[in-house]
Amino acid sequence: MQTAAILLLLICYGAAGYLAWQQRNPIYLLAILAGHVGAVLLPLWQLLYVGETRLSLATLWSTLSQRPTTTSILIAGWPHALPALMVLLLYLTRWWFPGSVSGLLTYIAFLLYHLLIELIGLQPGLWPVRHSLLPLVPTPLLSALMAALVSYALLYLLLSIYRYAWTSMVLALVPAILVLSLLIYGLLGAPLWIALALDGVPWAIGLGTASALALLLWAIQIVTGGIQRVE
Repeated sequence: MQTAAILLLLICYGAAGYLAWQQRNPIYLLAILAGHVGAVLLPLWQLLYVGETRLSLATLWSTLSQRPTTTSILIAGWPHALPALMVLLLYLTRWWFPGSVSGLLTYIAFLLYHLLIELIGLQPGLWPVRHSLLPLVPTPLLSALMAALVSYALLYLLLSIYRYAWTSMVLALVPAILVLSLLIYGLLGAPLWIALALDGVPWAIGLGTASALALLLWAIQIVTGGIQRVE
């Protein structure tokens, strides 16, 4: 599956390069580059959510000192960026219009997309939330909910900065997926990974899962409101 994922990356770069040349806008290439930058913290998310190593300052420092594998960095270029770029292209060609209903339907489509590539394993080793005893929601679904929110928020950013100057676009977009990952996996998912890190009993993990889900739904509502206001 890694070969297929890297092949998809090459296809995405080819299509992004063509669109960048056609529209005289580098936003497509920058979005894929943002995916590579966002892979920097993959070891941290695996430490927090997989739950195979007890969390401590020593393990945290050791994890932050690790570098993701080259393959992981390469594969991370397209999964979050691809659906957002496809909707951006539909918006520019007047096949998609921002609104509350279209925004929610778009998030559902992103969720199904991330759930599909999660289940068929096109991104092995990159997804957090592998805890086999996670209550309330299957782990692939929770993982897809988080990943879909990253893509959804990225879409809002793309819609907002499409007409920016190139310098401003680079500064806003290149670190975007890294920052969104910090907010979603690190902050919104904190009730869950804290419960896992403390070796919580099932009810504590269940409470952490429910809290994380509530925060994710709140964030989805905020992003949908932002997309609704895009002109």
